[in-house]
Amino acid sequence: MAASSDDDCLIAFLNESFSDIASLEKLKSLHGEYKTKIELLKTKLAKASTEIPAKIDKAIAATESTSKDIAKLEVKLESVRHEILDHTHTYKPMVGELTALVERVNEVQRYAYYLSTVSKIEEISSQIQAFLMTEALNPAVDSFNEMTDLYRTLQTSACQHLLGYMKETILFWNKILSDRIAVEFEEVLKALRWPLVVTTIQAPSVTNVKELKERMEKLFRKLLNLQLPDTISLENSVHPLLLKIVGIKPLLLPLELMLKPLRKRFQYHFYGSRQTNSLDKPEWYLTQVLTWIRDHSDFLERNIQPILDETGKTNICARTELTRGLVMLVMEKIGQDLPQLVYDESSLSHLIDEVLLFDSEIRNTYSYPPMLPGCLDVLCLPEALTKWLLVEKKYAMQKIEQMLQSPSCWESQYKGVEDSDEVKVPECAESFMTLLHTMTDRYKRLPVSDAKLQFLGLQLELLEDFRMRLVQVMKEASTSPTGPTFCAVLNAVHYVVQVLGEWSELTFFLQLLCYKQNRSLKTNLFENSSKLYVIPPAKGSRNSSRTSGQDFDNDDSLEDVLAEIPNLSLEHTVFEEINSLFEGMITDMINTACNYVFNDVKARSLAYRKDRWLSLPLPKELSSTLGLSSSACEMFLVLKDHLATMEGQLSKFLFDKFWHRLAKSIDTFILNEVVLSNHFNEGGALQFQFDITRNLIPLFGDYTNNPDSYFRLSKEASILLNLQIGSALLLKDVLNTYLHGSRDQQHLKQRESETKKSLRDVGIFSLTPEKCELVLSLRTNFKIS
Repeated sequence: MAASSDDDCLIAFLNESFSDIASLEKLKSLHGEYKTKIELLKTKLAKASTEIPAKIDKAIAATESTSKDIAKLEVKLESVRHEILDHTHTYKPMVGELTALVERVNEVQRYAYYLSTVSKIEEISSQIQAFLMTEALNPAVDSFNEMTDLYRTLQTSACQHLLGYMKETILFWNKILSDRIAVEFEEVLKALRWPLVVTTIQAPSVTNVKELKERMEKLFRKLLNLQLPDTISLENSVHPLLLKIVGIKPLLLPLELMLKPLRKRFQYHFYGSRQTNSLDKPEWYLTQVLTWIRDHSDFLERNIQPILDETGKTNICARTELTRGLVMLVMEKIGQDLPQLVYDESSLSHLIDEVLLFDSEIRNTYSYPPMLPGCLDVLCLPEALTKWLLVEKKYAMQKIEQMLQSPSCWESQYKGVEDSDEVKVPECAESFMTLLHTMTDRYKRLPVSDAKLQFLGLQLELLEDFRMRLVQVMKEASTSPTGPTFCAVLNAVHYVVQVLGEWSELTFFLQLLCYKQNRSLKTNLFENSSKLYVIPPAKGSRNSSRTSGQDFDNDDSLEDVLAEIPNLSLEHTVFEEINSLFEGMITDMINTACNYVFNDVKARSLAYRKDRWLSLPLPKELSSTLGLSSSACEMFLVLKDHLATMEGQLSKFLFDKFWHRLAKSIDTFILNEVVLSNHFNEGGALQFQFDITRNLIPLFGDYTNNPDSYFRLSKEASILLNLQIGSALLLKDVLNTYLHGSRDQQHLKQRESETKKSLRDVGIFSLTPEKCELVLSLRTNFKIS
């Protein structure tokens, strides 16, 4: 094989270089060129034979030297290892003794630090006591701050008894110090006419305002220095109910004291046996709180905010802090009334409405930040949320019953108004979707996503209940699918689908979808991990306060969700499942109505199907008297009446779907039952063409600009039946060759292309070649072999 390849290369070279006699002159130059190349190769080969062995010998020598060095290192390594083992064996008992000694020293150091901490606490307490005995309040406050700093340093310590002792000591001195300052602070506030409560008694004007404000500022600063750590303050100054809510923090001590007289007034009027404490009148205390926020905003901004800014607390808004304190009063009041409200559905429903208005007012009018807890957080607690959902469901079901029992429930509210009644929405469907929309407006501002999901679940449950009621009405009206009730139900279903489609694209429901998918993923992860170990909730964490039977965060924001699940799919919607059921109803009901009308038209078509298409007069005789076949009059009249009835009762979208499907059924029916079941002479073919193109197709001309496109089969069949004999014979030959000729693949594609072109030339686009041949065979003016 190699010899043959060399010969081929040589032959190719000779043919290329010496194609004729004249080219032989190149032999000398080629000889010199190749002689030079041979000499160059010999030189390189000589160098390789002398240099390469030397390099190989050098590499071998280096390798042997390296091997010897490695062997020496191995011997040295073994020696060192034995020395280390001997050393370890010798000093191992000493290491054990030293380890025990070091542990004892560390333990003693911990004891010493523990005792020094206790001593430090006692020392600071003694200092505070000494300062108080000499009325040196400022140094006493500084010492107190030293103690709170020490507490913050040791807050993560495992010495719970020590922390408890420190906490009790801090609370003890905080009460003594704050009480001393609070008395004077409250006197100054009283002199400045705080709180600004409207009374019928005219108060004397304040004379020494500047001096009072200076004193208030000094006392305010001292009180700020007495602020307790949040972990201590929360347990002692916040209602236990509010500890269940995320984001609850204690107020600044001076603002807490400023809130004190308002708290007393609130408790005086809205607790106990006074007439103003009424379960069915929550608007009384909510309005009062809004009034206090409005009346005190100016004082806080002019007098308190500058002090906070000067002390470095620029991130704190005085008005927001007081508003937060008043909101916490309302939250405590709601929590106090909840045990009684859960047994009074009317009062609970009224409270929810008023709280929603109150929350909207303080956040929109008074700029209360959305991240701060509000009254809606109390309603999201399990004891309130469960009852709220039950009340919502009960009232919604009652409303649905009232809707469906109304005499006008299946009539459109815009009946008679042409521009506004295109959708023809029944009254009950519009009222039902308004009910769901109102429910969404109520719960969309809830701060807990898990609560929103529960309300979404209620909406889906109500949608399913409404669908089942529509199904029941539909079944009762199915004996007359073109009747007003059946069509009204179909319009109602379509309206629900439209509205749910619009809602699915709203940001609010997209956020719920993200949260729902995120929550489902976390649930799966939690269930899988819980099989291996238990994850304890962190004490005081936001996870432990807004969970509903799960140990993960139930209030993720949309950004958190998208960050945690980068491949999150938004192809689905929260209403996808229920919407598909409603869409299925639309398809079934349209099919039912179409079948009903089609069967009615079909029942009136017997005479037309059995007409004497074979023996009608010739076209010359028919031309002067050509009109609609008498046998088709009843069929077309019934079809026209049904179309007019359905157009008046269905929305435009549904009517279009209805007549599209009906037209397709009639088109197929005419081809199969009229054309393919008869034979046609020339007169019969002309009459059939007239019936289709001048009567049937124009019936649908009011609903579309191109009705011919919906009766392609019938129209193309009439074209074939009326085709000139010569053209028909040529087309017959093409079809016969294509369908019954040789099946050779190479020629089959060519014949298929020719056949399609021939059919297009006569206006045939929808009928198959087989059907075309069959239709041509039904003509009696020539014989198809």
